[in-house]
Amino acid sequence: MDAFLAACMFTAAWWINRQKFKKSGLLALIIAFGGSMLFYRSPASETALGWLNDSLIASVSDMVGGMLGDPLHSSVVWAVVCIAGFAITIMDLAKNHHYNAWAIVALVITPIAAHGAGSGAIPGLIDGLHSGGAQFVSGIVGGALGT
Repeated sequence: MDAFLAACMFTAAWWINRQKFKKSGLLALIIAFGGSMLFYRSPASETALGWLNDSLIASVSDMVGGMLGDPLHSSVVWAVVCIAGFAITIMDLAKNHHYNAWAIVALVITPIAAHGAGSGAIPGLIDGLHSGGAQFVSGIVGGALGT
């Protein structure tokens, strides 16, 4: 259920962002942020992590590690992706949230990356934000939908 609601929230955020209503950028970002929290809580984000690890991240980390002559673990790649997604979202909030398609994409990718990232301080912070936020958003959505 969380993955379905997250997909609905991401779609709504994308639609609102495309409409370019006056002052709708922040609303789109808030909705996408809620979707990101629900997506983090759903098993679909861990399934996507597994697919991406098998098809893309493992080969990229092996290739880069081979070029550098030093093994590169996939959790390091996920930590970098996680931090980049977080930075894109923060920059969008701080700069101009009226054109936030990149931030919405980052809010889709960051929950996946947070599951695959190591135990560093910033991935831990992002993990904590998503865990706490998921409880908050699911309470609001559950109360609104009666689930």
